[in-house]
Amino acid sequence: MCLNRITSTRNVVSQSVDVLPTKVRNVILKKQHFVNVTSEQESIHAIKKHKETCSPINHVLFLKTHKTGGSTITNILNRYGDSKNLTLVLPRNKQLFTFLWPARFRVSYTAPLYNFGANILCNHARFNKRPMNYLFPKDRSRYITILRDPVAQYESVFNFMHFAKPLGFKDEEDPLGTFLKFPPAFQEIKSLMKATLALHLVRNPMLFDLGLDFRYFQNKTAVERYIEFLDNEFDLVMILEHFDESLLLLKRLLCWELKDILHFKLNERQDVQKRKFISQEVREDIKSWNKADFMLYQHFNRTFWRKIKAQGPGFQRELKIFRRKKEAFTRACLQKGNFLDEAYTGVYVKGFSLKKNVPKKKRIMCQSMMKNELSYVKFFREKMSKEVRHIEEPEEYLDDPKNDWEVASDLEHDPILSGEESSTDSALILPRPGSIEGGTKN
Repeated sequence: MCLNRITSTRNVVSQSVDVLPTKVRNVILKKQHFVNVTSEQESIHAIKKHKETCSPINHVLFLKTHKTGGSTITNILNRYGDSKNLTLVLPRNKQLFTFLWPARFRVSYTAPLYNFGANILCNHARFNKRPMNYLFPKDRSRYITILRDPVAQYESVFNFMHFAKPLGFKDEEDPLGTFLKFPPAFQEIKSLMKATLALHLVRNPMLFDLGLDFRYFQNKTAVERYIEFLDNEFDLVMILEHFDESLLLLKRLLCWELKDILHFKLNERQDVQKRKFISQEVREDIKSWNKADFMLYQHFNRTFWRKIKAQGPGFQRELKIFRRKKEAFTRACLQKGNFLDEAYTGVYVKGFSLKKNVPKKKRIMCQSMMKNELSYVKFFREKMSKEVRHIEEPEEYLDDPKNDWEVASDLEHDPILSGEESSTDSALILPRPGSIEGGTKN
């Protein structure tokens, strides 16, 4: 009976196998190995079959929320856009890397697209339906975003953005906990927002990024309606706590390949910057202060798992394949150790260092997976400039050394020197309009 139970399942329990006689155990282990290999082959076949029945989506709007793993998603989208020669929507202001966040997104905040069309938008922008739908029509585009457990996300935002200093809690033993016990009035915080733009994230930061105004933060009905609105707008809301599953859903939604979603974790805080322990009391206060964000997270956490369930059993098999590929790529590319990367001016996060002697083709991919969004924005600006210069035919520019009329002589200037006669008997004299026959007479 025990033997039948073990051999009829694909997930053989090793403890059950160990109690069986050696010969029987060997037979079962061989069968288990055959089933696992067959299962993986079936998964690969299913993946290829799915690929044949769909076409890659090349119009993607990623609403990047703060401190939710969005930098890694941005890297994935930037890499894909570069590999397919797609057009990335970039901020107009060359000194900025956001679309004038915290203002709501506008088309006028984007760099000129020169009729190239918009393929991917993935830098920080505050959601604004009408202009975003204009650039990314819903019928051919996919809208995605990502959320994080509000307790972890709020702690990360509060400390990474250094809220304690402008809010006046820097000298407290527990700035976050004390702030949550005695939060200043809204008008008092609002007066600080012009000097410290990040303070727009001081409450319900994820819903703020997704476009909800402060006036609705304590209105349950308004929050519920807005969450329903977002559910209709976004094709996929990923969850940081289940990042691999999120990426696999993304890959299937966009009909991409597994190699397109390989990644390294970017923009992660240094360990010394992370709060080691959050007491239950502080957790509850974070939940109370960010009630709207908790409603948002709970709703999309439920829809997330419904989407996974709808994928069928092949999803879990493909997930295992993806994780193995990701781990193998990490081992092949990266040295072990603690390294830093400058995320923004003077702000350092965990970084990476490539192993030596990585083959050139793999090294290029490894390097692209390490590139942060600032580097990619600069890269795509230069790439766009080159395309525009190509369209504008730079060989016709005045600074072109070949732009010289002496290169030909057919129409060479032949001036009449003093004492010489013209090659024609007389100069052409044009009659005045009034002297033309049939003209108007005085």
